[in-house]
Amino acid sequence: MHRALTRANFPWATFGLILANVFVFFGLQLGDDGVRDRALAYYVDADLAQWEFPAYREWLDVHGDAEERAQVFTRFADAGDVAIAVQVLQSDADFIAALEADEVITPALAGHAQWRELRQQFDRLWEGGFTERWMLRYSEFSPPRILGSMFLHGGIGHLLGNMLFLALLGLLVEGALGHGLFLVVYLAGGFGAALASLAWHWGDHGSLVGASGAIAALMGAYCVLWGRRRVRFFWWFFIVFDYVRAPALLLLPVWLGWEVLQLLFSHGSNVAFDAHAGGIVSGALLAFVVRLGGRERRDFLDEDALAEAVVDDRAALAKANEHIGRLELPAARALLEPLALRRPDDLDVLVASYRCARYEPGAPRLAATAVAVFACPARGTAELRAQKEVYDDAMKASGGRLVLAPERQVALVARWPAIGEGVAAAAVLAGLAAKFPAAPALPSALLALARDLRTRGDATCASGVLECITATWPESVEADKARMLLADAG
Repeated sequence: MHRALTRANFPWATFGLILANVFVFFGLQLGDDGVRDRALAYYVDADLAQWEFPAYREWLDVHGDAEERAQVFTRFADAGDVAIAVQVLQSDADFIAALEADEVITPALAGHAQWRELRQQFDRLWEGGFTERWMLRYSEFSPPRILGSMFLHGGIGHLLGNMLFLALLGLLVEGALGHGLFLVVYLAGGFGAALASLAWHWGDHGSLVGASGAIAALMGAYCVLWGRRRVRFFWWFFIVFDYVRAPALLLLPVWLGWEVLQLLFSHGSNVAFDAHAGGIVSGALLAFVVRLGGRERRDFLDEDALAEAVVDDRAALAKANEHIGRLELPAARALLEPLALRRPDDLDVLVASYRCARYEPGAPRLAATAVAVFACPARGTAELRAQKEVYDDAMKASGGRLVLAPERQVALVARWPAIGEGVAAAAVLAGLAAKFPAAPALPSALLALARDLRTRGDATCASGVLECITATWPESVEADKARMLLADAG
């Protein structure tokens, strides 16, 4: 998990899926215990054991691969624990299929019709549970069961494990896809996982429950969506652990290969490795289609890389400033020039570039780097002060000959009162008024400066600016307003 949870990226669809799974398990599946108890009580009362237990013993004798099951059944049946013995019998899908086909208790057997009627009533009770109605059965293609089985779980541990991985993967994949498209990939990937499981088990008897196929689809989608972007891999060796960074796409063959190996060599584990493998492939294909259509949210996907780039750039800037401090100017320029291309609006980079130019022999780049600093929008008082320091230094270094358009100087200087430099601003603008009286922005800028100075309590300086306006542009609208302000002040 390499993305912090915030209000902006909160995975609402993932949260909704987790709530749905939890509700289904605790609100609907837990009632299955009572349904099963009633079915088992009926089995005992109807004495179905007199027909089925002997038939099942014969079945187990014939099927040598059921030795462990035979031992469990015999132990509980001989002990008179009919309820447990029946559950062992019912869990044997091959025997139940043969029983339903009249291959075990044949119509030629006396009492077959009575047994069949009692068995049908037991089946109705047994299958009345929520899980039985919605689990996916092998060799049966049922879209409603495929959808329903994605929200069923075999126990609390099964539920908690799946929900943990859903929460972690959901935060990443939902952020990359958006809420609606994420749900489409999750559900479609779950269908793909179920179809893969059906294809693998077609002709077998058994069932499938759990959200792990759909969650595996999120794993495949994650690999493709992040693609060649480098993500963190956690590794450990006993008590030694660390992170390494590598392209996310490398996870795809690792995850898929692991599931395929488990599928081929881990028999009897009751884990749907076939569904996991199918889900990973389905999710990867769906994410590939999303990327072809350009529907992924690249701002979310690139957020980590951008954050790391900022850290790297800050380190490069700090190193460049160290070089400047030691007058190692070529080394500083080598760091600053690519930084300025990547971060053209970063005032710290521009100020460092100016400092580098300031100490070069002859300072050929001083004016250009200073203008770049002034053109950058200052965000906050610290950046305003940095701009003023560069302005003062550039004017000193150039002997007051720094060429800067009047309107740009006005835009720069007009904000100085915010950092307590109203007097300096007034002096610069008054000088501009004397040199460039035709500059259209000057009268209004000086009027705004005077009002700002009055608001800040510097009435004397404000009056000086107002008098400058009336003297330089006596027929202007700004001069009329200046006279009114001077009269109010008097």
